[in-house]
Amino acid sequence: MIRFLRLPVLLLVPLLLIGQHRGRTGAVPPAMNTPPPFKDVVVTFGGVVKKITKKELLLDLDESHELMTFRLNKETKYTSDGAEAKRTSIDLEIHVVVDAQQDTDSKLKALLVKAGQESKPAAPAAPAAK
Repeated sequence: MIRFLRLPVLLLVPLLLIGQHRGRTGAVPPAMNTPPPFKDVVVTFGGVVKKITKKELLLDLDESHELMTFRLNKETKYTSDGAEAKRTSIDLEIHVVVDAQQDTDSKLKALLVKAGQESKPAAPAAPAAK
Protein backbone atom coordinates (compact mmCIF):
# COMPACT_ATOMS: atom_id res chain seq x y z
CA MET A 1 0.00 0.00 0.00
CA ILE A 2 2.76 2.47 0.89
CA ARG A 3 4.49 1.61 -2.35
CA PHE A 4 1.45 2.67 -4.38
CA LEU A 5 1.12 6.01 -2.53
CA ARG A 6 4.77 6.85 -3.09
CA LEU A 7 4.39 6.94 -6.90
CA PRO A 8 1.65 9.64 -7.03
CA VAL A 9 3.52 11.79 -4.49
CA LEU A 10 6.71 11.59 -6.58
CA LEU A 11 4.73 12.66 -9.66
CA LEU A 12 3.09 15.63 -7.88
CA VAL A 13 6.29 17.16 -6.43
CA PRO A 14 7.72 18.29 -9.82
CA LEU A 15 4.33 19.77 -10.78
CA LEU A 16 4.22 21.79 -7.56
CA LEU A 17 7.73 23.13 -8.16
CA ILE A 18 6.87 24.19 -11.73
CA GLY A 19 3.71 25.92 -10.46
CA GLN A 20 5.72 27.96 -7.96
CA HIS A 21 8.21 29.15 -10.58
CA ARG A 22 5.69 30.09 -13.27
CA GLY A 23 4.53 33.40 -11.77
CA ARG A 24 7.99 34.99 -11.35
CA THR A 25 9.74 37.28 -13.80
CA GLY A 26 13.37 38.41 -13.91
CA ALA A 27 12.48 42.10 -13.45
CA VAL A 28 13.53 43.82 -10.25
CA PRO A 29 11.00 46.32 -8.89
CA PRO A 30 12.25 49.92 -8.49
CA ALA A 31 13.36 51.03 -5.06
CA MET A 32 10.63 52.85 -3.19
CA ASN A 33 12.83 55.44 -1.50
CA THR A 34 14.96 56.49 -4.50
CA PRO A 35 15.07 60.29 -4.74
CA PRO A 36 13.92 61.78 -8.06
CA PRO A 37 16.63 63.13 -10.37
CA PHE A 38 17.36 66.85 -10.10
CA LYS A 39 15.88 68.10 -13.34
CA ASP A 40 16.48 71.69 -14.42
CA VAL A 41 18.66 72.51 -11.39
CA VAL A 42 21.69 74.59 -12.41
CA VAL A 43 24.71 74.67 -10.10
CA THR A 44 27.68 77.07 -10.43
CA PHE A 45 31.30 76.02 -9.86
CA GLY A 46 34.44 78.14 -9.98
CA GLY A 47 38.00 76.99 -10.50
CA VAL A 48 41.09 76.75 -12.65
CA VAL A 49 41.05 74.88 -15.97
CA LYS A 50 43.38 71.87 -15.88
CA LYS A 51 42.25 70.17 -19.09
CA ILE A 52 39.78 71.01 -21.86
CA THR A 53 38.87 68.83 -24.84
CA LYS A 54 35.92 68.62 -27.21
CA LYS A 55 34.04 66.42 -24.77
CA GLU A 56 35.18 67.37 -21.27
CA LEU A 57 36.47 70.09 -18.98
CA LEU A 58 38.60 69.27 -15.93
CA LEU A 59 38.40 71.94 -13.25
CA ASP A 60 40.42 72.41 -10.03
CA LEU A 61 37.74 73.80 -7.71
CA ASP A 62 38.46 77.03 -5.82
CA GLU A 63 37.80 76.17 -2.19
CA SER A 64 38.25 72.41 -2.00
CA HIS A 65 40.96 72.00 -4.69
CA GLU A 66 39.19 68.87 -5.84
CA LEU A 67 39.25 67.96 -9.53
CA MET A 68 35.83 67.88 -11.15
CA THR A 69 34.98 66.79 -14.68
CA PHE A 70 32.20 68.37 -16.73
CA ARG A 71 30.83 67.09 -20.01
CA LEU A 72 30.94 69.48 -22.94
CA ASN A 73 28.71 69.25 -26.01
CA LYS A 74 27.48 71.41 -28.88
CA GLU A 75 24.93 73.12 -26.58
CA THR A 76 27.65 74.35 -24.18
CA LYS A 77 28.13 78.14 -24.44
CA TYR A 78 31.43 79.94 -23.81
CA THR A 79 32.10 83.57 -22.89
CA SER A 80 35.32 85.49 -22.38
CA ASP A 81 35.30 88.96 -20.79
CA GLY A 82 31.53 89.07 -21.22
CA ALA A 83 31.58 88.40 -24.99
CA GLU A 84 30.66 85.16 -26.72
CA ALA A 85 33.69 82.97 -27.39
CA LYS A 86 34.70 79.54 -28.68
CA ARG A 87 35.93 76.57 -26.69
CA THR A 88 39.38 76.96 -28.23
CA SER A 89 39.71 80.44 -26.70
CA ILE A 90 39.61 78.95 -23.17
CA ASP A 91 43.23 78.42 -22.08
CA LEU A 92 44.67 76.13 -19.43
CA GLU A 93 45.38 77.52 -15.95
CA ILE A 94 42.84 80.36 -16.18
CA HIS A 95 39.98 80.86 -13.76
CA VAL A 96 36.49 80.07 -15.08
CA VAL A 97 32.98 79.81 -13.72
CA VAL A 98 30.91 76.86 -14.95
CA ASP A 99 27.12 76.64 -14.83
CA ALA A 100 26.30 72.92 -14.90
CA GLN A 101 23.29 70.65 -14.83
CA GLN A 102 22.91 66.97 -14.01
CA ASP A 103 22.69 64.79 -17.12
CA THR A 104 20.39 61.78 -17.48
CA ASP A 105 23.13 59.47 -16.16
CA SER A 106 23.87 61.71 -13.13
CA LYS A 107 27.04 63.25 -14.57
CA LEU A 108 27.50 67.02 -14.77
CA LYS A 109 26.98 68.71 -18.13
CA ALA A 110 28.42 72.21 -18.60
CA LEU A 111 25.84 74.68 -19.89
CA LEU A 112 27.96 77.86 -19.73
CA VAL A 113 31.71 78.36 -19.25
CA LYS A 114 32.64 81.97 -18.34
CA ALA A 115 36.26 83.13 -18.52
CA GLY A 116 37.84 86.54 -18.05
CA GLN A 117 36.80 89.43 -15.79
CA GLU A 118 33.35 88.00 -15.00
CA SER A 119 34.86 84.76 -13.71
CA LYS A 120 36.82 86.36 -10.86
CA PRO A 121 35.62 85.29 -7.43
CA ALA A 122 33.78 88.02 -5.55
CA ALA A 123 35.71 89.71 -2.76
CA PRO A 124 34.43 88.78 0.68
CA ALA A 125 32.18 91.42 2.21
CA ALA A 126 33.57 93.40 5.12
CA PRO A 127 31.91 92.63 8.44
CA ALA A 128 29.36 95.22 9.50
CA ALA A 129 30.41 97.58 12.30
CA LYS A 130 28.42 97.36 15.52
